Amino acid sequence: MLSMSKGSVISSLGITEADQQEDTINCFALCNEDTGIITYHKSGLFKLWDWKTSKLTKLWKSIHKGPVMRITLSNNDVLMASGGSDGTVRLWDLQHHACTHSLRGIQGVISILEFHPNREKSLLFGAGDNTKIYGWDIATGQEKIILSGHFSKVTSLNFHENGNYLVSSGRDRVLILWDILTGTSIRVLPVYEGIEGTFIIPAKCLPAFIKSRKSDGIYIASAGEKGVVKIWEMTTGKQIYVQDDSLVPPAKEEGGLSITHLLYNSIHNIFAVVSVDHNIIIHSLELFECKKQLVGYSDEILDVAYLGDNDSHLAIATNSCEIKLYEILSMNCQLLCGHTDSVLALATTLANVNLLVSSAKDNSVRVWLLDKETSRMSCIGHAVRHTASISSVAISQTSLKFFSTVAQDSCLKLWELPNNLELHDQALSLNTSCTILAHQKEINCVTISPNDKLIATASQDKTAKLWSTENLELLGVFHGHRRGVWCVRFSPIDQVLLTTSADCTMKLWSLTELNCLKTFEGHESSVLRGEFLSRGMQLITSGGDGLLKLWNIKTSECVSTLHQHESHVWTLAVTKDQKHIISGGSDSLLVIWRDVTEERKARAASEKAQLVLEEQKLANLLKAEQLQTALQLALKLERPSQVLKIVEAILKKGYHEFAEIIKELKPFRKESLLRCAVTWNMNSRNSHAAQAVISALITEIGMQELQTSDLFSTLEVMIPYTDRHFKRSGNCPSFGSSMTQTELLQELANECRYDKMVRPPGVINETDPIRIYTRAFIYTIKSNMAKTLQFDVHLMLQFRYLDKRLKFADIAPYLTQIYGGQNAHEMIWTPTVYVANERTSAVMGNGVKDLLISISSYGTVMLNTRLETTLNCGLRLEKFPFDVQECPLVFESWTHNVDDMVLDWDEYPIVIADNLYLTEYKLVDTWVNRSGVSYTPSQHHYAGNFSSINITFKLAREMGFFMMDYYVPSILIVVVSWVSFWLHQDASAPRIVLGTNTILAFMTLASKVENSLPKVSYIKASEIWFLGCTIFLFAAMVEFAFVNTIYRRKKNVPLKKVNSKYILKSTLTPRLARKQFQKNTTGLERSRSWSSLDNANTNNEQDFTSQNYLTVHSFPSTINIPSVRIEEDKDPDYSVGSITTIDSTPPVTKPFSRRPTLAKLHNFTTMTPQQIAQWIDKRSRIVFPVSFIIFNVFYWSFIWI
Repeated sequence: MLSMSKGSVISSLGITEADQQEDTINCFALCNEDTGIITYHKSGLFKLWDWKTSKLTKLWKSIHKGPVMRITLSNNDVLMASGGSDGTVRLWDLQHHACTHSLRGIQGVISILEFHPNREKSLLFGAGDNTKIYGWDIATGQEKIILSGHFSKVTSLNFHENGNYLVSSGRDRVLILWDILTGTSIRVLPVYEGIEGTFIIPAKCLPAFIKSRKSDGIYIASAGEKGVVKIWEMTTGKQIYVQDDSLVPPAKEEGGLSITHLLYNSIHNIFAVVSVDHNIIIHSLELFECKKQLVGYSDEILDVAYLGDNDSHLAIATNSCEIKLYEILSMNCQLLCGHTDSVLALATTLANVNLLVSSAKDNSVRVWLLDKETSRMSCIGHAVRHTASISSVAISQTSLKFFSTVAQDSCLKLWELPNNLELHDQALSLNTSCTILAHQKEINCVTISPNDKLIATASQDKTAKLWSTENLELLGVFHGHRRGVWCVRFSPIDQVLLTTSADCTMKLWSLTELNCLKTFEGHESSVLRGEFLSRGMQLITSGGDGLLKLWNIKTSECVSTLHQHESHVWTLAVTKDQKHIISGGSDSLLVIWRDVTEERKARAASEKAQLVLEEQKLANLLKAEQLQTALQLALKLERPSQVLKIVEAILKKGYHEFAEIIKELKPFRKESLLRCAVTWNMNSRNSHAAQAVISALITEIGMQELQTSDLFSTLEVMIPYTDRHFKRSGNCPSFGSSMTQTELLQELANECRYDKMVRPPGVINETDPIRIYTRAFIYTIKSNMAKTLQFDVHLMLQFRYLDKRLKFADIAPYLTQIYGGQNAHEMIWTPTVYVANERTSAVMGNGVKDLLISISSYGTVMLNTRLETTLNCGLRLEKFPFDVQECPLVFESWTHNVDDMVLDWDEYPIVIADNLYLTEYKLVDTWVNRSGVSYTPSQHHYAGNFSSINITFKLAREMGFFMMDYYVPSILIVVVSWVSFWLHQDASAPRIVLGTNTILAFMTLASKVENSLPKVSYIKASEIWFLGCTIFLFAAMVEFAFVNTIYRRKKNVPLKKVNSKYILKSTLTPRLARKQFQKNTTGLERSRSWSSLDNANTNNEQDFTSQNYLTVHSFPSTINIPSVRIEEDKDPDYSVGSITTIDSTPPVTKPFSRRPTLAKLHNFTTMTPQQIAQWIDKRSRIVFPVSFIIFNVFYWSFIWI
């Protein structure tokens, strides 16, 4: 139930407790007296509620065969009609809650039920899946009328005030006016949209701006998939008004839903529009203006932004095309319509707190301005420039001159903003001043620095980039994240950039050096958003796991983890005063967080001051021997040791007085005293006081004056210790005057004095945890990590701790130390520690090789044990065989958590043997660390935090073996493969043998190295070397095949120029070269065959007029027949074979004069295939060594840098 005036929930019905099963409400109806509501539930029950008191007054069972889909009540609330999915309509007498009639005829699910408003007619109308409207007599239950005319589901029925007419609507896009008396349709009015709701408007209640109205007219308002309300006059079939400022967007597809209900209140002359987005919009019918907007369920919250003076308003972008603008004080909501697809991002600026820029999946941006006087926001400009969804937007902070957007089209755009935005009203022209392709993949976020000089972007390509706002010049790229970057933010103080990523980390980057300053780890899923707090000293981040974390930047620690969301937290917004943070996510929750740091500090300071006062008061009471008051105060302060002292002091005065004091304690104080007594009872030294308290409280327990929730378990824990105390209370032997070490230890560890199952008390307070100081002596380290990923360590562990119960300085002053082995170990308490990362863990003290225990006169115990263990070590072999491994040896407490025992390292914790030697590795460094390990009951371990210490061995692989047995031989094999370049081109046998032998030798060499390593999914450095050498060996074989093929060709190759380009081009495509040569010759030069030219005698200097030309037919004597001359080119570097020269001058008898060759005329020359093969071999002698040297430079640079 919502209050229309306040817009808030005033009552809720059907809420179940945590241990109750939810009973979903399918439909409901409001009683006419406005106090009762009838609901139908999934359980098949009708329930009558008094909504003002939220009490259930009556419930009865439905007798429908399926769920009930519709409920309606008669005007006098005497009858109720229910329509089910079984196609039946049942009439119920609400006075007796009994079914009187079962009405049939409708087929399928009942979609609409309405009683006729005139009681005298006694009619009930309904419709279902068969598109017909049925009317029944509610007195007899007989079918009276059937109205046929719709061709789709009927969605509403409305009766005219005279009772003779009925207007129906349906999804067949028509309105039908029916005459109830005759059962015929008067008019079928097409409305060209599926209608979901209608109501009849009295002529006097029509909007004031509609002037033409008839008193006898039938006016009806309709709404449907177009998202607007229309008013029709049914008798004439005219549309007299269409809503022009609807806040509901149309359906996204034909036949979809936009407006789902249309409700009319005749008393206040208002109507409500219910949208498919769960929004209720209240309109005044007189002026058709929006009065109130009630926002219901929100889908995923994608972005939020504060705006207005003092952050008075909150804009929210959900998975909808509407922006919800809330006034924070009243939570009144305004829907901002304009986008045609889901809004993805919002942005505000300190330069104008009333400005809002939004972006959406419709590829558009919109600029909104909040009116200070009316608190209404309107769109003043929009534009579409991107080609994909705009994922983020940011506005300049100091001056209102520009804003920037990024989209899934990988573009970054800079937009201009004009001055005096208040003067624009839907006329603001938005233009981009600069556009750049910023990233290789989708861009997730954009932000602008506080001084408006820099822009930062984050993308799915795992990088963030820094840009200048002047011309979008790229200033730097931030590499380091292993997955896409979700968010970027500038620090408000420092030159630092924050990035959050899907790799569960956040990084801080220097804007001057462009390097990573810090990395924060702690989230267990993608970090989606981050914001700076406390003037850049803190961070608040949100993750995909629904957690918010607060970080201290200085210490890189997570200060607090906030649990409220259930899924992805997409957005965070911080108020200007940083006192509130709002978060929203995919769980539809909008959570406002308040900064309670100062309140907690003040409360902690107050509690501390109060504690000091009470402790001082307790000290004064003890000094004044007011033991009864002191006991109550000590129990209040939860000081068990002081309570014990007070109890012992009271017992000295007499047990009767002690029992009277116990009786006067309040019940909760008695519970505290009982818990203290159970703890004391575990120690034989305090058993007397514990038994006195238990004896005094047993009477209270028997008379049932003391009842606690865990009384049975408390007494059950106490019984074994009490039984033990009574057994040994009368026969505990005394210490002798002169005892040996064995006798002294036996007396000290006697059951009457010593309980080896109970840990020693703390050094200062007995309840403090005992500290175990550890030292490790490393003897040998045997590495077998290549295949098993394990290594063996032989060491001696030394544990040192204080057990006050074994103190014998006053008992046997003649002894300073007690030494023992396995027997002493069985008599006293020793710490139980296990190796956490051992292949098969073993508890220390069981199955160990050697034990040595020494006990000093003041109770200091030294436990020495030798240990040989096989440890697991996960190797990272990216740089194998030049890798460095860090292998831990982890010790954890087995039976005692940190409240009872803490492991710590002694001074000089690690001692390494001087003759320590490793074969495969060398020990570079060792260090120790301490931590805590948390276990939950689901992990099959004692729940709680357990102390842990570890030694880390840093091992570097010895590379001499691999250099001499792998790298140097492989280099020599590659070099040997180049010998084939000096062999003759036609020497197939030796070159093939040399090539195949080098490849086989290298494969054999490499297989020995790779077979000794575990299979990993990533590429190792040795594999890169193997691939490179294999390529060079294979390339040498390919070069021989190529050269041998060229060498065996018979035809010469014409060349335009003698250089690498033309030689390789003509060699690879000889036919194309010859065609090009023939194309460049003219006339008779093309008619001369190459064979005749090759056979010409070029050494003869005789007249060439009588040979070497072709005669086609007899020529006139006046025609000069050219002569063809075959001439050998004298330059051996440029030509091989014969050159053809054509002379067109008449033959003369004088000696022949040498003319330019035909090749020189056309800039062509030729080479034999043998010369080309020799040329390729000569070049390979240089290219292969140089390429291999370059490969080595890059490879060894990668290894050592």
